[in-house]
Amino acid sequence: MKIRTRRFFRNPMVLLGILLCFVASLISFSHGVADFNQNKQGFFKGNISFEENREHSFKTSKVVVKKLIERGGNSITIMATDDSTSESVYVRLYNVDKPSTFFIPGNGTQKNVGNIVKDFSQYRDINNFYQASLPNSEGLLNGVGRVNIIKLTDDEIEGEIIIMANNAEGEQAQLSWSKFKASIQ
Repeated sequence: MKIRTRRFFRNPMVLLGILLCFVASLISFSHGVADFNQNKQGFFKGNISFEENREHSFKTSKVVVKKLIERGGNSITIMATDDSTSESVYVRLYNVDKPSTFFIPGNGTQKNVGNIVKDFSQYRDINNFYQASLPNSEGLLNGVGRVNIIKLTDDEIEGEIIIMANNAEGEQAQLSWSKFKASIQ
């Protein structure tokens, strides 16, 4: 019996297989730890595109969420800025009491807000700000958005955001496939 066991472990293919399994397990574990830390810290990630540019990734751990009593109900403000590109997303929702789907601008008396900022450092350039309430270059009011809040507690919020917005010249920006999770201040 000992002779067969020794032959088994002397086979280079078996040793290579065991080594590959160990490396794969280690990589899988490290990704799990990274996801755990990201979820613990808060995150905002998605895809963003501007009219003249291709879609690219928007990712940050700097997400600020504020909950206020405003205009007779609870409002939630979500702000996220990507440090590598200075792009920013700003959303304000009114009458938020439970997990639900909210539309931008919405059809209530208090219009929800969805803005995308191309370069936060160029705040004086009006064409840097894309708003869901502005018309496109053909004059159509096609700016829309949807915020799906999946989890809402007194301390934490989690959800998804999609925004299509226009700047003052009618150029369009889109935020898609975005997810966020953050602590509420």
